[in-house]
Amino acid sequence: MNPFNEDNLVEQTVIKLIKKIWGDKTCHINAYKDEDDLKLERENQGEVVLKKYLLPALQKINPTLSIEALTQAMDAITRDRSNLSLVKANQEIYKLLRDGVNVNIAKENGDTGIERVRFFDFDNPENNHFLAVSQLWVVGEMYTRRPDVILFVNGIPLILLELKASHKSLVDAHRDNIRDYKDTIPKLFWYNMGIIISNGIENKFGSLTAPYEFFN
Repeated sequence: MNPFNEDNLVEQTVIKLIKKIWGDKTCHINAYKDEDDLKLERENQGEVVLKKYLLPALQKINPTLSIEALTQAMDAITRDRSNLSLVKANQEIYKLLRDGVNVNIAKENGDTGIERVRFFDFDNPENNHFLAVSQLWVVGEMYTRRPDVILFVNGIPLILLELKASHKSLVDAHRDNIRDYKDTIPKLFWYNMGIIISNGIENKFGSLTAPYEFFN
């Protein structure tokens, strides 16, 4: 194996930095091989929300709510939004992630009431689950893609990192990869809160809709 390839020089360094920042709570899975992808327990490779981690996180953050209520919240966040534009789908999910989702639950007297399910514990970050997944295969309607690194919080893919070798331009990462991902695996971006592109020397961060010149 070439010790100076893109993976060794950039991706592995990025994974080490993520682990250092997130601490011992951080997990990392390289999902390139089928046996490693199976650890994520996805029903299929089209799934981008990792329910294996989402449900336990919801139980921890919302300890007084029933499994039924939490399942309703999971259904709300993962429902198909392919009829919406990419930006509209992202805006809709952002509001749920920020504010939580209201669910109907049955009370002891037979009536129904509304409870709010929170997806993140903003006050106590240690109550959330952090996971970095590299080389995750994502199947779209027609094409399959494999982003370099995706950062999940409570099983929700919030940050995408596209990494290039040090001699490659970041313009190429944005033009050739990020724009392609948006077209071929848009579901991943419904949940996206930020995109990082790096060649190990230069690093830029931008939003879902930002053109390259607005990455900083």
